Amino acid sequence: MGVPSQEVEGEMPAKKGRLDQGYHAPAPEPASENAVQPVISNMSDYTITELLGQSDDGKVVFTRGVISGLEGPAVVLFETNSINLERVKLFLSELSVVKLTMNNDIFNIFQLDPPTGTNSIKTTVIHPATQKLINKFTTKPSYFVTETPQIYQTITKPYILNHLGDHKWVYNILEGRAEQDRILCKNEDENEGFVLAADLKWDMTTVENMYCLAIVKRRDIYSIRDLNQSHLPMLRNLQETCLATIKEKFGIPRSLVRVYFHYQPAYYHLHIHFAHMRYQAGAPVIGKSVAVNDVLQNIALSSEYYKNATLVYYIKDGHALSVELDKHKLVVRE
Repeated sequence: MGVPSQEVEGEMPAKKGRLDQGYHAPAPEPASENAVQPVISNMSDYTITELLGQSDDGKVVFTRGVISGLEGPAVVLFETNSINLERVKLFLSELSVVKLTMNNDIFNIFQLDPPTGTNSIKTTVIHPATQKLINKFTTKPSYFVTETPQIYQTITKPYILNHLGDHKWVYNILEGRAEQDRILCKNEDENEGFVLAADLKWDMTTVENMYCLAIVKRRDIYSIRDLNQSHLPMLRNLQETCLATIKEKFGIPRSLVRVYFHYQPAYYHLHIHFAHMRYQAGAPVIGKSVAVNDVLQNIALSSEYYKNATLVYYIKDGHALSVELDKHKLVVRE
Protein backbone atom coordinates (compact mmCIF):
# COMPACT_ATOMS: atom_id res chain seq x y z
CA MET A 1 0.00 0.00 0.00
CA GLY A 2 4.19 4.29 -1.75
CA VAL A 3 2.30 5.63 1.16
CA PRO A 4 2.93 9.11 2.49
CA SER A 5 2.12 9.72 6.10
CA GLN A 6 -1.17 11.55 6.18
CA GLU A 7 -3.41 13.83 8.12
CA VAL A 8 -7.07 13.36 7.38
CA GLU A 9 -8.80 16.50 6.21
CA GLY A 10 -12.33 17.44 5.24
CA GLU A 11 -15.62 17.68 6.99
CA MET A 12 -17.23 14.92 8.94
CA PRO A 13 -19.77 13.09 6.75
CA ALA A 14 -23.15 12.06 8.06
CA LYS A 15 -23.02 8.85 10.06
CA LYS A 16 -24.76 5.78 8.78
CA GLY A 17 -26.66 3.22 10.77
CA ARG A 18 -26.34 2.73 14.52
CA LEU A 19 -22.95 3.70 15.80
CA ASP A 20 -21.93 2.82 19.33
CA GLN A 21 -18.56 4.29 20.18
CA GLY A 22 -19.04 3.38 23.80
CA TYR A 23 -19.57 -0.27 22.96
CA HIS A 24 -18.50 -2.69 25.63
CA ALA A 25 -18.50 -6.45 25.28
CA PRO A 26 -20.97 -8.32 27.46
CA ALA A 27 -19.59 -9.87 30.63
CA PRO A 28 -18.11 -13.30 29.96
CA GLU A 29 -20.32 -16.27 30.68
CA PRO A 30 -19.36 -18.56 33.54
CA ALA A 31 -17.28 -21.57 32.51
CA SER A 32 -19.44 -24.44 31.32
CA GLU A 33 -19.21 -27.71 29.49
CA ASN A 34 -19.37 -25.70 26.25
CA ALA A 35 -16.37 -23.54 27.18
CA VAL A 36 -13.47 -23.56 24.71
CA GLN A 37 -10.95 -26.24 25.55
CA PRO A 38 -7.34 -25.05 25.13
CA VAL A 39 -5.58 -26.55 22.12
CA ILE A 40 -2.61 -27.12 24.41
CA SER A 41 -2.51 -27.47 28.19
CA ASN A 42 1.17 -28.20 28.71
CA MET A 43 4.06 -26.75 26.71
CA SER A 44 5.90 -30.06 26.89
CA ASP A 45 3.26 -31.36 24.44
CA TYR A 46 4.66 -29.08 21.72
CA THR A 47 7.65 -30.23 19.68
CA ILE A 48 9.40 -27.76 17.38
CA THR A 49 10.22 -29.24 13.98
CA GLU A 50 11.32 -26.05 12.21
CA LEU A 51 12.30 -22.47 12.94
CA LEU A 52 10.29 -20.47 10.42
CA GLY A 53 11.73 -17.03 11.13
CA GLN A 54 11.88 -14.07 13.45
CA SER A 55 10.32 -10.61 13.50
CA ASP A 56 12.43 -7.69 12.27
CA ASP A 57 12.75 -6.31 15.80
CA GLY A 58 13.85 -9.69 17.17
CA LYS A 59 11.03 -9.86 19.68
CA VAL A 60 8.99 -12.69 18.12
CA VAL A 61 10.16 -16.16 17.09
CA PHE A 62 8.01 -18.09 14.57
CA THR A 63 8.12 -21.88 14.89
CA ARG A 64 6.47 -24.86 13.25
CA GLY A 65 5.83 -28.08 15.11
CA VAL A 66 3.41 -30.72 16.29
CA ILE A 67 1.18 -30.96 19.36
CA SER A 68 0.96 -34.34 21.05
CA GLY A 69 -2.38 -36.02 20.42
CA LEU A 70 -3.44 -33.65 17.62
CA GLU A 71 -3.25 -34.16 13.88
CA GLY A 72 -1.72 -31.62 11.54
CA PRO A 73 1.02 -29.02 11.96
CA ALA A 74 0.95 -26.10 14.35
CA VAL A 75 2.55 -22.68 14.12
CA VAL A 76 3.54 -21.20 17.48
CA LEU A 77 4.79 -17.64 18.02
CA PHE A 78 6.73 -16.70 21.16
CA GLU A 79 6.91 -12.99 21.95
CA THR A 80 9.09 -11.23 24.50
CA ASN A 81 11.64 -8.43 24.59
CA SER A 82 14.67 -10.58 23.83
CA ILE A 83 14.25 -14.06 22.44
CA ASN A 84 15.96 -16.76 20.38
CA LEU A 85 15.33 -20.40 19.56
CA GLU A 86 17.53 -21.75 22.37
CA ARG A 87 15.59 -19.69 24.90
CA VAL A 88 12.29 -20.84 23.40
CA LYS A 89 13.26 -24.48 23.95
CA LEU A 90 13.53 -23.74 27.68
CA PHE A 91 9.83 -22.80 27.66
CA LEU A 92 8.78 -26.24 26.39
CA SER A 93 8.66 -27.70 29.86
CA GLU A 94 5.89 -29.38 31.80
CA LEU A 95 6.70 -26.83 34.51
CA SER A 96 5.62 -23.93 32.27
CA VAL A 97 2.13 -22.67 33.09
CA VAL A 98 -0.10 -21.71 30.16
CA LYS A 99 -3.39 -19.82 30.38
CA LEU A 100 -5.70 -19.32 27.40
CA THR A 101 -6.55 -15.62 26.99
CA MET A 102 -8.14 -15.60 23.50
CA ASN A 103 -9.59 -18.08 21.03
CA ASN A 104 -10.90 -17.32 17.56
CA ASP A 105 -11.24 -20.30 15.23
CA ILE A 106 -7.74 -21.78 14.77
CA PHE A 107 -6.05 -18.85 16.52
CA ASN A 108 -5.26 -19.10 20.24
CA ILE A 109 -3.33 -16.74 22.50
CA PHE A 110 -1.85 -17.95 25.76
CA GLN A 111 -0.06 -16.33 28.66
CA LEU A 112 2.98 -18.53 29.23
CA ASP A 113 4.76 -18.39 32.59
CA PRO A 114 8.09 -20.23 32.20
CA PRO A 115 9.74 -22.11 35.09
CA THR A 116 12.79 -19.82 34.80
CA GLY A 117 10.95 -17.10 36.74
CA THR A 118 11.11 -14.60 33.89
CA ASN A 119 8.18 -12.43 32.84
CA SER A 120 5.10 -13.92 31.19
CA ILE A 121 5.41 -14.55 27.47
CA LYS A 122 2.66 -13.97 24.93
CA THR A 123 2.36 -17.22 22.99
CA THR A 124 0.19 -17.59 19.89
CA VAL A 125 -0.78 -21.11 18.86
CA ILE A 126 -2.31 -21.66 15.41
CA HIS A 127 -3.72 -25.14 14.90
CA PRO A 128 -4.30 -26.71 12.50
CA ALA A 129 -1.97 -24.44 10.52
CA THR A 130 -2.65 -24.27 6.81
CA GLN A 131 0.18 -24.13 4.31
CA LYS A 132 -0.79 -20.52 3.63
CA LEU A 133 -0.22 -19.61 7.28
CA ILE A 134 3.03 -21.58 7.45
CA ASN A 135 4.26 -19.63 4.41
CA LYS A 136 3.17 -16.35 6.03
CA PHE A 137 5.53 -16.86 8.96
CA THR A 138 8.38 -18.38 6.96
CA THR A 139 11.27 -16.07 6.07
CA LYS A 140 11.45 -15.95 2.28
CA PRO A 141 12.35 -13.31 -0.33
CA SER A 142 9.63 -11.17 -1.93
CA TYR A 143 9.42 -10.16 -5.58
CA PHE A 144 7.62 -7.53 -7.62
CA VAL A 145 4.52 -8.26 -9.69
CA THR A 146 3.01 -5.85 -12.21
CA GLU A 147 -0.69 -6.69 -12.19
CA THR A 148 -2.66 -5.38 -15.17
CA PRO A 149 -6.48 -5.39 -15.12
CA GLN A 150 -6.38 -8.46 -17.36
CA ILE A 151 -4.03 -10.33 -15.00
CA TYR A 152 -6.32 -9.44 -12.10
CA GLN A 153 -9.40 -10.75 -13.89
CA THR A 154 -7.83 -13.97 -15.19
CA ILE A 155 -5.49 -14.96 -12.34
CA THR A 156 -5.88 -12.92 -9.14
CA LYS A 157 -9.67 -12.75 -8.92
CA PRO A 158 -10.19 -16.52 -9.46
CA TYR A 159 -7.56 -17.09 -6.76
CA ILE A 160 -9.47 -14.75 -4.40
CA LEU A 161 -12.80 -16.48 -5.03
CA ASN A 162 -11.19 -19.84 -4.26
CA HIS A 163 -9.92 -18.65 -0.87
CA LEU A 164 -12.98 -17.00 0.66
CA GLY A 165 -13.44 -19.96 3.01
CA ASP A 166 -10.42 -18.78 5.02
CA HIS A 167 -12.38 -16.00 6.74
CA LYS A 168 -14.21 -17.71 9.59
CA TRP A 169 -12.19 -15.77 12.16
CA VAL A 170 -13.22 -12.48 10.49
CA TYR A 171 -16.89 -13.42 10.58
CA ASN A 172 -16.54 -14.43 14.24
CA ILE A 173 -15.51 -10.85 15.04
CA LEU A 174 -18.23 -9.25 12.91
CA GLU A 175 -20.94 -11.51 14.32
CA GLY A 176 -19.96 -11.09 17.96
CA ARG A 177 -18.53 -14.56 18.59
CA ALA A 178 -14.90 -13.65 19.30
CA GLU A 179 -12.60 -10.79 20.35
CA GLN A 180 -15.49 -8.62 21.49
CA ASP A 181 -13.43 -7.16 24.34
CA ARG A 182 -11.12 -5.59 21.71
CA ILE A 183 -13.83 -3.78 19.74
CA LEU A 184 -13.49 0.00 20.06
CA CYS A 185 -16.51 1.09 18.01
CA LYS A 186 -18.94 -0.35 15.51
CA ASN A 187 -21.58 0.66 12.98
CA GLU A 188 -24.43 -1.84 12.55
CA ASP A 189 -25.61 -0.74 9.08
CA GLU A 190 -25.65 -3.78 6.78
CA ASN A 191 -24.31 -1.90 3.74
CA GLU A 192 -21.99 0.66 5.30
CA GLY A 193 -21.28 -0.85 8.71
CA PHE A 194 -17.93 -1.86 10.20
CA VAL A 195 -16.14 -2.69 13.41
CA LEU A 196 -12.92 -1.12 14.66
CA ALA A 197 -10.91 -3.60 16.72
CA ALA A 198 -7.55 -3.44 18.43
CA ASP A 199 -5.22 -5.82 16.62
CA LEU A 200 -3.94 -8.72 18.69
CA LYS A 201 -0.39 -7.47 18.23
CA TRP A 202 -1.25 -4.42 20.37
CA ASP A 203 -1.55 -4.60 24.15
CA MET A 204 -4.00 -1.63 24.18
CA THR A 205 -1.71 0.06 26.70
CA THR A 206 1.44 1.22 24.91
CA VAL A 207 0.09 4.19 22.95
CA GLU A 208 3.07 4.36 20.55
CA ASN A 209 2.32 0.79 19.42
CA MET A 210 -1.33 1.50 18.62
CA TYR A 211 -2.48 -0.78 15.80
CA CYS A 212 -6.16 -1.32 14.93
CA LEU A 213 -8.14 -2.80 12.07
CA ALA A 214 -11.47 -1.57 10.74
CA ILE A 215 -13.34 -4.44 9.08
CA VAL A 216 -16.36 -3.67 6.90
CA LYS A 217 -19.51 -5.74 7.32
CA ARG A 218 -20.09 -6.31 3.61
CA ARG A 219 -18.66 -9.55 2.26
CA ASP A 220 -18.59 -8.61 -1.42
CA ILE A 221 -15.69 -6.13 -1.26
CA TYR A 222 -12.44 -8.07 -1.32
CA SER A 223 -9.80 -5.37 -1.85
CA ILE A 224 -9.22 -1.89 -3.27
CA ARG A 225 -9.82 -3.41 -6.72
CA ASP A 226 -13.54 -3.52 -5.90
CA LEU A 227 -13.88 0.07 -4.71
CA ASN A 228 -15.71 2.78 -6.67
CA GLN A 229 -17.51 6.06 -6.06
CA SER A 230 -20.52 4.33 -4.51
CA HIS A 231 -18.26 3.36 -1.59
CA LEU A 232 -17.06 6.89 -0.82
CA PRO A 233 -19.67 7.67 1.90
CA MET A 234 -18.87 4.40 3.70
CA LEU A 235 -15.10 4.91 3.52
CA ARG A 236 -15.23 8.57 4.59
CA ASN A 237 -17.54 7.83 7.51
CA LEU A 238 -15.43 4.84 8.57
CA GLN A 239 -12.19 6.84 8.52
CA GLU A 240 -13.60 9.84 10.38
CA THR A 241 -15.36 7.71 12.99
CA CYS A 242 -12.34 5.52 13.67
CA LEU A 243 -9.95 8.47 13.94
CA ALA A 244 -12.35 10.18 16.35
CA THR A 245 -12.64 7.00 18.43
CA ILE A 246 -8.87 6.55 18.62
CA LYS A 247 -8.51 10.18 19.73
CA GLU A 248 -11.28 9.84 22.32
CA LYS A 249 -10.13 6.56 23.83
CA PHE A 250 -6.34 6.86 23.62
CA GLY A 251 -5.63 10.57 23.12
CA ILE A 252 -3.87 10.00 19.79
CA PRO A 253 -4.47 12.88 17.33
CA ARG A 254 -5.15 12.05 13.68
CA SER A 255 -1.84 13.66 12.71
CA LEU A 256 -0.11 10.69 14.41
CA VAL A 257 -2.20 7.96 12.80
CA ARG A 258 -1.37 6.19 9.55
CA VAL A 259 -4.47 4.98 7.71
CA TYR A 260 -3.93 2.56 4.85
CA PHE A 261 -4.93 -0.54 2.90
CA HIS A 262 -2.67 -3.41 1.89
CA TYR A 263 -2.54 -4.72 -1.65
CA GLN A 264 -2.30 -7.63 -1.84
CA PRO A 265 -4.07 -7.91 1.55
CA ALA A 266 -3.44 -10.74 3.98
CA TYR A 267 -7.10 -11.78 3.62
CA TYR A 268 -9.73 -10.86 1.05
CA HIS A 269 -12.35 -9.09 3.14
CA LEU A 270 -12.03 -5.31 2.98
CA HIS A 271 -10.26 -3.88 6.01
CA ILE A 272 -8.29 -0.73 6.83
CA HIS A 273 -5.20 -0.41 9.03
CA PHE A 274 -4.84 2.32 11.67
CA ALA A 275 -1.32 2.54 13.14
CA HIS A 276 0.54 5.03 15.29
CA MET A 277 3.26 6.90 13.41
CA ARG A 278 5.86 5.58 15.86
CA TYR A 279 4.80 1.93 15.52
CA GLN A 280 7.56 0.51 13.33
CA ALA A 281 5.71 -2.68 12.39
CA GLY A 282 2.91 -0.47 11.07
CA ALA A 283 5.19 1.66 8.90
CA PRO A 284 4.20 1.93 5.22
CA VAL A 285 5.83 -0.58 2.90
CA ILE A 286 6.45 0.27 -0.75
CA GLY A 287 4.75 -2.33 -2.90
CA LYS A 288 2.19 -3.18 -0.22
CA SER A 289 0.69 -0.12 1.50
CA VAL A 290 -1.84 2.23 -0.11
CA ALA A 291 -2.96 5.34 1.80
CA VAL A 292 -6.71 5.55 2.30
CA ASN A 293 -6.68 9.22 1.33
CA ASP A 294 -5.02 8.33 -1.98
CA VAL A 295 -7.72 5.73 -2.64
CA LEU A 296 -10.48 8.21 -1.82
CA GLN A 297 -8.99 10.79 -4.18
CA ASN A 298 -8.46 8.30 -7.00
CA ILE A 299 -11.98 6.88 -7.01
CA ALA A 300 -13.46 10.37 -6.59
CA LEU A 301 -11.70 11.33 -9.83
CA SER A 302 -12.56 8.09 -11.62
CA SER A 303 -15.09 5.62 -10.27
CA GLU A 304 -13.39 2.66 -11.96
CA TYR A 305 -9.85 3.77 -11.17
CA TYR A 306 -8.84 0.52 -9.44
CA LYS A 307 -10.75 -1.65 -11.86
CA ASN A 308 -8.66 -0.21 -14.71
CA ALA A 309 -5.36 0.46 -12.92
CA THR A 310 -2.14 -1.48 -13.28
CA LEU A 311 -0.92 -2.14 -9.74
CA VAL A 312 2.62 -3.05 -8.73
CA TYR A 313 3.17 -4.98 -5.51
CA TYR A 314 5.53 -7.29 -3.65
CA ILE A 315 4.60 -10.91 -3.09
CA LYS A 316 6.44 -13.49 -1.00
CA ASP A 317 8.03 -16.43 -2.77
CA GLY A 318 5.91 -19.54 -2.20
CA HIS A 319 2.68 -17.60 -1.59
CA ALA A 320 -0.19 -19.48 -3.23
CA LEU A 321 -0.95 -16.51 -5.50
CA SER A 322 2.75 -16.27 -6.38
CA VAL A 323 2.61 -19.89 -7.52
CA GLU A 324 -0.28 -19.08 -9.88
CA LEU A 325 1.49 -15.99 -11.21
CA ASP A 326 4.68 -17.98 -11.69
CA LYS A 327 2.91 -20.30 -14.09
CA HIS A 328 2.58 -17.32 -16.43
CA LYS A 329 6.09 -15.95 -15.70
CA LEU A 330 4.65 -12.82 -14.10
CA VAL A 331 6.86 -12.66 -10.98
CA VAL A 332 9.97 -10.51 -11.57
CA ARG A 333 12.96 -12.27 -9.97
CA GLU A 334 15.82 -10.42 -11.67
